[in-house]
Amino acid sequence: MDALGLPCPLTVQTLHRHMEGLRGKPIVIRAASPALIASGVCGLWIAVTGENFERIHHVPTDSAVHRQQFINHEFGHMILRHDTVLVPSERVALLAPLIPLDSIAYALSRSNFTDEQEALAEAIGDRLALLMLRDSTDAANGPRTGFGRVL
Repeated sequence: MDALGLPCPLTVQTLHRHMEGLRGKPIVIRAASPALIASGVCGLWIAVTGENFERIHHVPTDSAVHRQQFINHEFGHMILRHDTVLVPSERVALLAPLIPLDSIAYALSRSNFTDEQEALAEAIGDRLALLMLRDSTDAANGPRTGFGRVL
């Protein structure tokens, strides 16, 4: 984490821009489609050959904190360089039916929290959330209570 050179204060916006700089391309973040959610995935990081951006899809939620945790988790995969591990092509076909399979450079999807890769990405996501909490004006000026302040 220390080697990442994260900006301070770390906010949702500064983290997103920093990750784009580390990846060398824009990162488009969107709520997942109903089909993606029905497949059991709560987060997806995908890159398509020939596109100059990467995508993160997350389960829709009204909670900004919960949404950011999904995104932080996918950033965790990026930080850990998990882009060398692919989702099986059959799974990608379900997740992104409009993207030709031969153009998918890599895809990581999250549907469980039991394997080591997912646990590590979640730990990085948690650490990013704690850094954002530390840097937030509210945390500096108020009590650390309530769900939003924990994450």
